[in-house]
Amino acid sequence: GEDGVVDEVTGGGHPLDVDRLSAGERQLVAIAIVWGLVSCSAKLLPAIIDTSLGRLDGEHRKHLVQNYFPSASSQVILLSTDEEINTGYYDMLKGWVSREYELSFDKNRGSSFFTDGYPFAEVA
Repeated sequence: GEDGVVDEVTGGGHPLDVDRLSAGERQLVAIAIVWGLVSCSAKLLPAIIDTSLGRLDGEHRKHLVQNYFPSASSQVILLSTDEEINTGYYDMLKGWVSREYELSFDKNRGSSFFTDGYPFAEVA
């Protein structure tokens, strides 16, 4: 719309009402828009992607892991929950990964801390 809000997207040549899309479908539309903007930009900017797989089914998760994450930008930071990137997705991504960290919460200290590595990387 004129206010910069996406009111309608097209799928297969037919308009789709954004209000009728599921949360996962709206997430895919947002990712597609960002991917398109990054692809058209002449600037190399990092992409920070937070919990991008949470609302998606297995087919769409696999597609993002294989096609989007490796080419989203020259530097991609993925923030995921412990249930989003499983060993299968991790195996698909590990060739593209340069650093891994786990963020954990310590109840006794009342704060979070980082440790090197992905929680199951040594098992994968």
